[in-house]
Order: sequence, then C-alpha cells, then structure tokens
Amino acid sequence: MTLELFDEADAARDRLAGRLAAGLNRLVDVDLLLKKLLIHARSLVKAEAGTVYLVRRGRLVFAISQNDYLEKAVGIGQDLPFLGENLRIDRGTLAGFVAIEQRPLTVNDTDRIDPDSPFQHYKRLDHVNSYVCRAIATLPLKASGGETLGVLQLINPQTVSGLSTEFSPGGERALAFFADSAALALEKALMLRKTTLLTIRAVTASDPTETAAHAQRVARLSAEIYDHWANGRKTPVVERERVLNLLPVAAMMHDIGKCFISREVLGKPGRLNLIERKAMEGHVAVGAAMFSIPRTYLDRLALNVILDHHERWDGLGYPGRLGLSDYDASGRAKGKKGEEISIFGRILAVADVYDALSSRRIYKEAFDESLAVQIMEQESGHHFDPEVIESFMAVRQVLGKIRQRFPETGANEDDEPSPGELGQDYDWRDRGPTQPPDLEAPAEDEP
Repeated sequence: MTLELFDEADAARDRLAGRLAAGLNRLVDVDLLLKKLLIHARSLVKAEAGTVYLVRRGRLVFAISQNDYLEKAVGIGQDLPFLGENLRIDRGTLAGFVAIEQRPLTVNDTDRIDPDSPFQHYKRLDHVNSYVCRAIATLPLKASGGETLGVLQLINPQTVSGLSTEFSPGGERALAFFADSAALALEKALMLRKTTLLTIRAVTASDPTETAAHAQRVARLSAEIYDHWANGRKTPVVERERVLNLLPVAAMMHDIGKCFISREVLGKPGRLNLIERKAMEGHVAVGAAMFSIPRTYLDRLALNVILDHHERWDGLGYPGRLGLSDYDASGRAKGKKGEEISIFGRILAVADVYDALSSRRIYKEAFDESLAVQIMEQESGHHFDPEVIESFMAVRQVLGKIRQRFPETGANEDDEPSPGELGQDYDWRDRGPTQPPDLEAPAEDEP
C-alpha cells in the first residue's frame, strides 16, 4: 500500500514537471524565465533554496538565487549577498563538475563527501552567510547543440513541517526531466536576446549616443516601472506577466529607426538646426513603419513603444497624431496628450529620458543620479505621466543595480560583461579571492 502511494505521488510529480516545463516555453524574457525556472524547480522538491548559474566567458555566474532562510535575514526584496560573484568552471566544485560532465549530481550530506572525490562542496559562501547547504542536487542546463548553458542547483529539500531531508529518487528523476526541458526554453530566450541585441548594433553603428547597454538599461527599468504601475492598478497577474515577458524585448527596439538617420546628424555634438531636427525626429516614424502591420502582441508592444516614447504628457511631444486632420497651422502634427499616449510609450519616455540624463553623451557629461531624479520629478505632469513618475520613484532602489549590471564599458551583444566586471572570482579550495585565469589559455578541463 505504501509503495503504491509512493509511485502515485512520483507519477503526479512527473506530470507536474512536464506542465511546468511546458509553461516556460512561452517566456522570451531571460530574467523572467530564470525566475520562473527556479521557482518551479524548487516547488518540485520543496527546496529551501536554489541557484541558476549561467556560463559566461569561462565562468559560472550566479544569475539568480532564491533562499527562504537568507531572504528573511537580509529582508524581502533585497539582493542575496553573493549575487554577482562567480565560480571557475573546474571539477572542484559541484556546479563546475556538473557543467563539465553534463550529468546530474546529488549529494545528500555535504559533510560526508569523500575527501578523495574530484568535487567538494564550496563552503566559503556557507561560512560567510551563516547558512548550511546540507543536501544539494545539481543539474546541467544543456543547449540543443550539446553545450552547457548553465547549471541548476537545488538546496535542502523540506518536509511539510519545514525540516530538511534528502532528495528522493523520484524527485531527482522529475528534476532531471524538468532541467532538460527548461534548458531548451532558456536557449530560445537567450537566442532571441542575442538576435535583438545584434539588431541594436545596427543602430549603434550609426549613432554614437546609442549603445546596447543603454537599450538594456531602458528595457529593464521599463519592466520595473510597469510592474509597480500594474500592481497598483491591480492588473490581473496573467496580463501583467504577459507584458513583463515581452516589454523588455520591445523596449530594446525603441530607437531602431535611428539606423536610417545619417551619422552626421546623430553624431553632431552641438545644437541641431531645423532640418536636422526634423530628420532626427523622423526615426520614430521609420521605426514604427517596421511594425506597421502588427501580427503578434510583441509587434503591437513594439509599435506602441516606438511610436509614443517621444510624446509628452502635456501634448508637446512628437510625432503626434498623424491623421490628415490633426495638423496645426504651421503644418506640424498635433501632439498626443495624456492618456492618448499608450501606457507603454509613457513608461518608455520616463526610462529613456532618465537613462539619457544619467549617461555620458557626446554633448554632455552624465548627471549625478540625485540631479537626474530631481529633474524627472520636476517634469511630472509636464513631460511625464504623474502616475508613471510615482512608480519610477517607487523603484528607485534598482537604478544603481541596473546601471551596474549593464555598464557602458562591459555590455556586448551577448550581454556578457568582461571578467573584471563579473565580481569576485573564488577558488573552490576556499582560499579566498583569486585572479581570473587567462581567457586566451583556458584550463584543459574547461568546456
């Protein structure tokens, strides 16, 4: 009788793993996908904590971590203390071993790992954070071509009463199936992001003020602002997640029309004359024309973002209403005003202007963050929707994190910062910070 119940529970978990993995296939935003991937994986085995590492330039980078115990200690909404750190890819750590061997590895008691084993538990972060990783399941995230995209790690499965236990064979099997399927969804999302950023490079080739880092900062800040705004409006979760999945991709394309504007205009350090100004403003119509026949929700988001992100709340923006009867006496299209502007355009206006103010341009130095924020507040009700500014102010704590994540000197088409910008590189032997290895001569056992 007990065996039958156990088998039935395992079968139910296997079916759940299939449904959760299938749900990841609709996600295209890498950040949202990683968050859901880790939440779903933890739910399958009731893990107290977990991490997804991504392979970037020969390192395993902590892309996302969740830990119920530590989150209570540092405070809800605060970053866990080890985010931004990274591990060498070698067989010395559990994660490194799995990244190289590309097979799951479960350790149900980290204190009982054989000293002669090629891998050991990486204890430094346990000591620093006063946390004990007792049972650890580590699984590879493999692309369809066979390469390792990253590693999924689940820590300390819990009983209903909250006591730590071991990973069961059924739980390990469900996790292995889920990880294989989730990796394909992750590969698709990473590929879309890379393709989008390659498109952005066409803009940066013409416009020295436009960078892939700027596009990604605007995208992430737009998602943060929208999430707060939609939550305040009690937008249904399904709708909110649909937008959060696609808005960052659409937002990165907000200035795509600039690839058709001359470099002389885009790179002019001084004030533009009237003809040059008209040419510059034309990038909105050119970009919108690329999505003039929207077939998908992403197309419609991109159209709204591109067409409306230079409109102003007070009606003094551009390109304005483009209907035949919507021109003033001088022949200029009347600007859209207030809620005539799509909410996505209103959000992008805030994110785009803030990042422009706080970034160096050929015609100005970067503004101090406090001054940039002050200017944004002053423009509430004039340039910007007051409600959107309220949401912007509410998520101020992420501004520095976003800029740190996408610095001008580090971002490239793969969203991979240079090794020196990845944070501390730690040796698995627990000897403290070490220098990163020479990337031109990787270790023999590095994939």
